[in-house]
Amino acid sequence: MKSWTGVLAGIVCTLLLAGSAMAQGGELIGAEWGAPGRRVDVTARVRTFIHDGVLQLEVTRFNLGIDPAPGQIKVLVVRLREWDGDIRDYSYAERSWARLELDPQDLHERHERDEHREEHREEAYDQHERGLRILRAYYGADGQFVNVTDALRSRVDDGRLYLHVDNYSMGGDPLPGAHKRLRILYTIDGDRRNVVVDEKTDLRLP
Repeated sequence: MKSWTGVLAGIVCTLLLAGSAMAQGGELIGAEWGAPGRRVDVTARVRTFIHDGVLQLEVTRFNLGIDPAPGQIKVLVVRLREWDGDIRDYSYAERSWARLELDPQDLHERHERDEHREEHREEAYDQHERGLRILRAYYGADGQFVNVTDALRSRVDDGRLYLHVDNYSMGGDPLPGAHKRLRILYTIDGDRRNVVVDEKTDLRLP
């Protein structure tokens, strides 16, 4: 018979796990499912729940296709590579909802196709812009993003970028009625950085 202390600790752990992973964005590089000592790789299965740049699924053995630890409290751990290169794990308790907005440029199904093309674009761009370099830029919300990389590059003046972020300056509204954000990956003299700017605010780089 389990002690009340053990039961309470399990409940607290489950609540903490369910409430984690509030940050969003990055490239999905792996996912594991199970209990300590009994975990399985479910990366391929998790990728099937990515739609329009959003990973969303209820964490159940049915959705993940396997129960590696019957009768035990299980956790789904999703590993992302963020824009700054850091690797971060996001944990979701069984029967909670996992939801992460992924960087559209880094989605698995597009990555191999776009990687070669992006390298050539960045090499060509580097030839005429040595200070501020806009590598990638997306505007939108809730998985609905538009690529505004070229639009921002065209606004760079004397190594600086200033603009008011709204639907007009971004060239359209990818999701009417929603509060949108501009997400930018850039470098300053080779120093790689990223920034997220809310709609209806000003952007200044550097």
